[in-house]
Amino acid sequence: MRSRASLGPTSFSRQNRFKGGRTQTITTVNRRSSAQQVKTQPGVVELVDKLLDKHTYAEIAELLNEQGIRPGGAVRLGRADARFTPRRVAYLVHRYGLRTLYDRLRDRGMLTKEEASARLNIHVQTLIRWAEHGLISRHAYDDHRAYLYEEPGAGVPGKHCSRWDRLVDRKPAVKQTTAPKASHPSRKDAV
Repeated sequence: MRSRASLGPTSFSRQNRFKGGRTQTITTVNRRSSAQQVKTQPGVVELVDKLLDKHTYAEIAELLNEQGIRPGGAVRLGRADARFTPRRVAYLVHRYGLRTLYDRLRDRGMLTKEEASARLNIHVQTLIRWAEHGLISRHAYDDHRAYLYEEPGAGVPGKHCSRWDRLVDRKPAVKQTTAPKASHPSRKDAV
């Protein structure tokens, strides 16, 4: 037997007999319960789960609002203009057991600032400055400027005094060393 919550709208048939002997069948559709009306649609939850791969709660709320998607509570009287907020998105993530952006980035091999600075053998503030100047890639995992850092590659410069060699000047040099080298034409192509 299915639970009442999963049934959605149900139909109900009834036969009426009039005085002249004529009968008529009337079928009505019962409305969903108030709890079913307020519940967030499964398609919205799937979309939030998909967006959590790359976006923070505030970005997801903004994307959902731009698409005209409204939260489940918008069906209540006086709340037709309800919009998604980062807090509502966080509630959906918690309520439906979705994996957070932090967990997803950690699964992809991203490092905390302490781990990344230890791997590079630099101070945490140096790592933050390098990320601000684009020498190391970082990804925000919440709306409060918390970041995870990509695994340092071979093109990351070594630490040294930046009084004479400023970070702004070192950024183009790092991009050149990490850019793929053009292959030389083979002898067959030269002929």
